[in-house]
Amino acid sequence: MLLLCHSKMSSDKSDILLTVEQIVLDLIASLMGCKKVTIEIPKHCRDWYRKDNYDIVGKCRKVVYSVERSRHRFCLIVYLLAEIHQLHLTGGSCTIRGLYYRDTQVVRSQSYIDAAKMDVCRMLNTAPVNLGILSASKGLITGDIKLVMSNGDVLDCNLYCGAITLPTDFENVERIVTNAEMVLIVEKESVFESLLACNALSTFGLRFILLTGKGYPDCTTRRIVYRLTVECNLPAYILVDADPFGIEIMLVYQLGSQAMSFSAQSLATPTLRWIGLHPSEIDSISKRSVPLTQHDNKKIVDILSRSNLSLGVRQELRTLQQVQLKAEIESVIDFLSPYYIPTKINRNLFI
Repeated sequence: MLLLCHSKMSSDKSDILLTVEQIVLDLIASLMGCKKVTIEIPKHCRDWYRKDNYDIVGKCRKVVYSVERSRHRFCLIVYLLAEIHQLHLTGGSCTIRGLYYRDTQVVRSQSYIDAAKMDVCRMLNTAPVNLGILSASKGLITGDIKLVMSNGDVLDCNLYCGAITLPTDFENVERIVTNAEMVLIVEKESVFESLLACNALSTFGLRFILLTGKGYPDCTTRRIVYRLTVECNLPAYILVDADPFGIEIMLVYQLGSQAMSFSAQSLATPTLRWIGLHPSEIDSISKRSVPLTQHDNKKIVDILSRSNLSLGVRQELRTLQQVQLKAEIESVIDFLSPYYIPTKINRNLFI
């Protein structure tokens, strides 16, 4: 069945404009009143997957202009607020890289402006995609999918022999046209390329979209997974390494990142199904497992401390702790396409 999926705005631009203007007015009032000029960054997390919309609100982190160590961050935040306001008035967009190169001496490092962008997202309680300030996309996609852009351009994966890079501003994708029956996400580019090389798109018996975020996914990659499942009503499956970092990557797609919990609702895909590699399979399918490191064990403890894990994920993390072994997808690459993935999907062997 051909699906035409229309974009839905996840945040009202007028709300963002009004909030930015109010923040600036408050700063001006502080200056006129000879008060300490301070920007407060809320430490706010909403467990949006709970029906009661339970809020966890902590103390605000203060960025004070008169304090030398925070003055640079203060200036970058104000700089970004001004840029966001202008972009929302004109309907334009720009990149983090572009902002950095406008004045490298003031910005100093792209990492500084990236961090300031996250502060602004917390202040405005919105996802980075809604700011109009974009990061270069790194996600790759192929399969039965056509992206129709708001300017009339069409990115048709059916016309390419390989993959295409996802557009930087995915909110400019007006429609998604697809005959696919499912979405398959793989953690690594190497596995993505291996599946393409063995012609996996024609061996599963199902029309599907293949996608990778090349490790920890960016917002654009997470957004397209969300839209494919919500707007196009496609089931999505993910394949990651059987180690704590692979599991965390799966959770970023499924529940959102810890650092951006305030924007999880528009970027997370809670219906995502984890088909492997599961730690409980390491002994039976992988001959190239290696011991966990101290860093791995620390990451397991960190993930287990989260309250939103499913029982299945929690059990697999406990298994990792017990066997003290991990395995990469590459250790089973030879039978991924003909056996492992189709069997997992057809027999509903996922978490």
